[in-house]
Amino acid sequence: MNSGYFYEYANLLERIFSYAYKNLYSYGMVEKKISNSSFFQAIEKNDDIGCIIDENSLIKEVFELEDVDMFIVPTYKQCMWIAESYLTIQKETHLTFEAIFLYIPIKRMYEYYPLYHEMDFSEIVDEFNDIYKKESIFSILLSRFNYSLKDISDDLNISYDSLCSYKQRRRDISKIAAGSACKLASIFRVRVETLIELKM
Repeated sequence: MNSGYFYEYANLLERIFSYAYKNLYSYGMVEKKISNSSFFQAIEKNDDIGCIIDENSLIKEVFELEDVDMFIVPTYKQCMWIAESYLTIQKETHLTFEAIFLYIPIKRMYEYYPLYHEMDFSEIVDEFNDIYKKESIFSILLSRFNYSLKDISDDLNISYDSLCSYKQRRRDISKIAAGSACKLASIFRVRVETLIELKM
């Protein structure tokens, strides 16, 4: 992430959260929209995009709208804090937003607001890191989709022992064959960068 534009990015992300909050979008849908946004993928990759998009254009891109008037959307304090929290976590961990949402979904971040919003952002980063250390993304996805390692092993012809090692982080999943990574990402409907815990 280009740190020089951190607060501009935070303001834009807050606008997304505030728009979604006002219009009662589901948390899961908002997570997908942000994760799939070309703008936020560029932020993850530290592309030198600067702050080249206005909030109306970004909202239209993220939510696939024909027209939008952000003038009527208020700024919610919790949305600002949540936006800065996610951007700080991404800046410190270099993981994709999609990966970050797997560990701290938007719904949980709203629940954290009363506890953490008066603290330094390092506290929410520490909370994320504690959660991240406990379980791999592969493990989370297996649980979420209710797949067993045997199912995956049989379907993709990857050894059960290898999959078990990836799940428990005894082996680095980023070293998995590219074809297998693509197939796994497709099964779980996530980006390959997310699945292999790539540091962007």
